[in-house]
Amino acid sequence: MSLFNRVQSTTRSGLPEIGRAGQGFLGNISIVTKSTNADHTITVAEMAGGMIYYDSLSAGRAVTTPTAALILAAAPDMDIGDSFSFVVSIQDAFAITWTAGVGVTLVGRATTPASSFSIITVTKLSATTVQWHVS
Repeated sequence: MSLFNRVQSTTRSGLPEIGRAGQGFLGNISIVTKSTNADHTITVAEMAGGMIYYDSLSAGRAVTTPTAALILAAAPDMDIGDSFSFVVSIQDAFAITWTAGVGVTLVGRATTPASSFSIITVTKLSATTVQWHVS
């Protein structure tokens, strides 16, 4: 599974057009269920499915993002400014607090609330950095 695919569509004239930001959100979601009940780092493979679902938290947990290097290695065709999104959902009555991996800048909310969800948007800022926006 890939984190980012440059989508090609066809204009009315039949010419190919490269997909850009704002042309869609999620499709063909594969839900990854996390039964982890400890502080941890999520993986790029878990993000790639489109949804991470927590079902076993017994307390608030710190969750670290993958490093920017790992994210960008899994999305080699991203240009600066390109982004992809995925959902983090929590069944339990406990929140997770986001911690940035190396090369990742956190913006937006610092947590995904208990019994709720967040939409995470990852944007390539440079050849070595990404922004992790929690909304």
